[in-house]
Amino acid sequence: VEAALWAVKMVVQQSTGVPSYFACPPAREVGSSLPESPAAAAAAGTLGPTAAAASGGSAVAAAGLLSGTPVHLDAAAMSAIVRCLSTAAAAAASNGAGGSSSAHTDSGSGMLTAVPRSGRPAAIAALAAGLVACCCRRAEERNLAIAGGAPEKLLRLLLGSDRPDTQVAALEGLSLMLPYQPSACALALSCPEIYGRLFTLLRDPAPSVRLLAASCAATLCRMPGCEQTEAMQRAALPVLLRLLTQPATRPHVPAVLASLVEGSEALQKAAADADAVRLLAGLLAAEAVAAEVTTATATTARTTGQAVAAPDVAAAAAVSSGAIPGPAVCAAADGGVSSSLREGCLRALGSLCLNHDDSRRQLLEAKVLRYIVKALEDPSNGVRAAAALCVRALTRCVRTLRGGLLEGGGGEPAQLLVDMLADKDLEVQTNAAAAVCNLVLDFSAVKSAVLSAGGLTRLVELTRSPATPLRHHATWALANMLYRADNSVRVQLMEALPWSRLRQLLFDSDPRVVEQALVILRNLCMAGRQQVAAALEWADSDRGGGGGGGGGDSASVTGLCPSPSASPNQDQRPLPGAGDKEMPQIGILDVLEARIHAAVVAMSVDNTGSDSAPSSPLNLSPQSESAAAPAAAAATATAAVTAAAAAAAAILPVRTPAQYLQTVANANHALYAVANLLTGGTAVKDLVASRQPLLAAVAAHMYPWAGELALPAVWCAVNLTWPAGGGGGSSSGVDRLSRLEQEAVATRCNALLNVRGEERLEELSQKHPSRDVQERARTALEQLRSGAGRAGGAAATSPPAAAITALISVPFL
Repeated sequence: VEAALWAVKMVVQQSTGVPSYFACPPAREVGSSLPESPAAAAAAGTLGPTAAAASGGSAVAAAGLLSGTPVHLDAAAMSAIVRCLSTAAAAAASNGAGGSSSAHTDSGSGMLTAVPRSGRPAAIAALAAGLVACCCRRAEERNLAIAGGAPEKLLRLLLGSDRPDTQVAALEGLSLMLPYQPSACALALSCPEIYGRLFTLLRDPAPSVRLLAASCAATLCRMPGCEQTEAMQRAALPVLLRLLTQPATRPHVPAVLASLVEGSEALQKAAADADAVRLLAGLLAAEAVAAEVTTATATTARTTGQAVAAPDVAAAAAVSSGAIPGPAVCAAADGGVSSSLREGCLRALGSLCLNHDDSRRQLLEAKVLRYIVKALEDPSNGVRAAAALCVRALTRCVRTLRGGLLEGGGGEPAQLLVDMLADKDLEVQTNAAAAVCNLVLDFSAVKSAVLSAGGLTRLVELTRSPATPLRHHATWALANMLYRADNSVRVQLMEALPWSRLRQLLFDSDPRVVEQALVILRNLCMAGRQQVAAALEWADSDRGGGGGGGGGDSASVTGLCPSPSASPNQDQRPLPGAGDKEMPQIGILDVLEARIHAAVVAMSVDNTGSDSAPSSPLNLSPQSESAAAPAAAAATATAAVTAAAAAAAAILPVRTPAQYLQTVANANHALYAVANLLTGGTAVKDLVASRQPLLAAVAAHMYPWAGELALPAVWCAVNLTWPAGGGGGSSSGVDRLSRLEQEAVATRCNALLNVRGEERLEELSQKHPSRDVQERARTALEQLRSGAGRAGGAAATSPPAAAITALISVPFL
């Protein structure tokens, strides 16, 4: 068995071309007939088919050694190798005296096993652990080892063995398996001894052992069951930063460092302060230059007809000499480019620069942007995803964008990122969508480049992705594309994104997607009467309403009203929570009303400390709704109540603080969207005023305790009571209005009075902590009293900027 394990390990190493980087060969036991190294074993010719067959089908591997063809272990061979990890322990337990084995008990998992300390069982365990670690560098063999129970057995060896070579081999295998096996991480964390053992190995004299221990610590720190996360992070980070300065371990540190600092701003800042950005950028540049030289040399050799050694031959020669390969050999083994090294550097740089401007500045000063952009076209999925992460990190700061990535208009990275949106790899698509999201926020040249490359259509397609992060980033990118966009961008978006699809996003299962869909609606309805009319006509035509032209107020009204008929080509999939019931057609105002009302309920429960919510404005009967509207609109009002109630039923109740915050954020966007819609003309204002449940929900946020929702609610009141003809509240302005307009303003003001708008604005103007909210509330109160003919309604000294619509300044991803 021992000889067979040596044979398979040597064959696997030569087949992959990259041997185990860190684990040294186990020491030869006294009396063992085996040579000291695989190279010596090959020279002695002591490996026969009988010995190879002892490990379960490895005779095929021995044949592969002679043929030079790649060798892949099957399930039977891997199962036999994994059994050697426990068979040696069983043999030691049966022999069991004289200190030849040690017992390790895990109180958390109930594990009790005998681990051999010396003799041939110990050598077999060490060999098997080293072989498993060597095989785990390839995904297919790693999956077979995990399925065979290798993580648990390696964990037993790590915690129970006193042999350094066994511990190192087990540590290497675990470092390669734990990131892909959450159950193994949970098993490791259930053993209290794992923390002490890792802390000890982080202080090991051998740099390679410290790196392996840091890798395991980085993985375990990200698990929810880790009890010493901060202690392990504080212990592992200095180790990695020191190893990053040592040439022998430097190529293997970036990937581990990226895993450790991901999601921790404190660790990212500490690493950046230790000059990690400069070191990583230098390593990335050196690797890129070496790859360019290798490619140029190979091209020249092919042109001149000179012979060039195959990469696997060079790697095999390094294995046979017993030397641990350096970065150049590793690069050769990977087809001329060290994709793992490049991916690790890019991921680490992306993590370090994600939240800190100083790190982005250091990266720009390192002059490696061209290597990052070039990596967007790398054949490796991991490298492309890491490069997109770097671009995303750099695009979070406007200053670094203008000073580096967007030099020359930003057309090249924009085109590459748009192409990556159609990539087959999910992580590549997700990171590319996040980078595009930042690029299109406030840069017209990049926005034009993305549109010219077909980015808008691809982003709309990605909103249908079943992967939540990708769907979220795609929706966010569309929202940012509308920020301060001109009419041509709006037209293109409305042509690519039908209202039926946006309505589904507005009721998505992920609350982050819902928020960005509301931002799309909010930004789409801003900038004035013409834009509002176009948005409403878009929604109406998609729902088969057949409304009028884009410039008139009548077309706007039909876009807001629920329509009993639906287009045969419309997406009719039910909303989340709707089940198999037939849902009525839900319009723009129905969605906004439901989101605003959801915040009313959530804030009422939060402020009262009880579960008794205020009576729902959506419970008004169709008769009471039609009483506020003209008699001819009774059927429309009934449909509006039904659609609004259906929209409210599709919203999940608030049960956690995170859900409460998300509900408030959604209501904030919905209130601003209503304020934007109220700049669309008389017919839109009249329709909003006729929806008493919507007005009641808006007025419910005109309280001092409403916080950030008070300001958009007051803006709704300002725009609702502002005459659509553009006049002010002064007597001279009223005299210029037609009698019809005066009556319309009076009707809208009375509708706001019916939901206690006057007393709430009065209280808001006096008690809200924000001076801005107080000023806007006083303006709305003056317009309300003047429009309703109340005494004491002072004339507005200046226009309240009712036509000023609320744009959202979307934060960077």
